[in-house]
Amino acid sequence: MNDLSLTFNKNLVNDWAFPVDTVNLKTDTGIDVPWEKARAIVRTDTNDILGIHGKKYKAKTHDSVVNAVLDAIRKSGVSNDFNSKVELFDNGAKMRGTVSFDDLTIEPAVGDFIKFQVLFYNSYDGSWAYQQQAMGLRLWCLNGCTDRHTVVRTVAKHTTNINIEADASKIQQGVDTFFRRKEEYIVWMNTHVSDEMAEMFFKYSLCRIKTNTSEFKWNKVRLETLMGLWHTEKQHLGRNKWALYNACTYWATHTNSTKSPAVERRTRDALLAKTFSNPNWHNV
Repeated sequence: MNDLSLTFNKNLVNDWAFPVDTVNLKTDTGIDVPWEKARAIVRTDTNDILGIHGKKYKAKTHDSVVNAVLDAIRKSGVSNDFNSKVELFDNGAKMRGTVSFDDLTIEPAVGDFIKFQVLFYNSYDGSWAYQQQAMGLRLWCLNGCTDRHTVVRTVAKHTTNINIEADASKIQQGVDTFFRRKEEYIVWMNTHVSDEMAEMFFKYSLCRIKTNTSEFKWNKVRLETLMGLWHTEKQHLGRNKWALYNACTYWATHTNSTKSPAVERRTRDALLAKTFSNPNWHNV
C-alpha cells in the first residue's frame, strides 16, 4: 500500500504550511486594543496581517486542515490512488485543496467519465470557514459537477475542532452517493431539452434577479454566457438534460477570468447547489 502522506504531499503546488500567529492590536495613537475586542492573524514570515477577529476566533492553520483531510481519507478507506492540489489566494489568507481519486470513476456514456473528488477550504481572513465536501469531477473538460446529491459537506467555524471520524464517514457516504448517480445521469441523457427550454430554465434560475416588485428580471450578460455554453455542450452531448447540467457546471467552475476567481467559484457552487434543488430543475 502506498504511503498516503508521501502520495499527497509530492503533488502540492503551493507552500501552504507558512507560520502564523495571533497578536494583539494597537490604535494609531498607541492605545492597546483589548484582546476580547479584536486580535490579528499575522503571517510571521512576511509580517502581513491576514485577518482581524474577535476573542472567540481560533485559527485553524492550513497545515492542520490539510493533515485533517489526509487523516479523514485514510480513515475512510475509500482509496489511496489519488492526485492532490492545494491553492493559496490573497497571500495565503485563503486556501482551496482538491483530492481526485483516479480509481473511483463512473462512465454514464461511452467516453464520458466522472471522477470522485474531495474539496476542502480554509481561511485566515474569516471569509471561508473550514469546509470539506465530496463531489464529482467530469473529466471531459475538468468540469466540477456540483449538485445537491454528490456534495456531502462538513462546515466548521474557527471556534470548533475538526472531527476526523465524522469527515471520514462523510467521504464514505459521498462515494456511495456518487456511484448511485450513474442511473440518474443516464435518465438525463434521454431527456430532451430544446433551446427554448434551456433559455427559460436559465432565466428562472441562475440568471434571475430578485426584485421587490412583481416585475421579472434576469441577468442578460449571464444568460448570453450560459446559452453559449449550452450550445457548445449540446454539440458534444446532444439536446438533453445532461448537456444542460454540464453547461451549468462549466459556468460554475470556470471562474479564472473573474476579478476574484476563488471567491466567485464558491459563490457559483452555492448557487448551483440551490438551483439543482429547485423544482425548476426537476421539471425540465
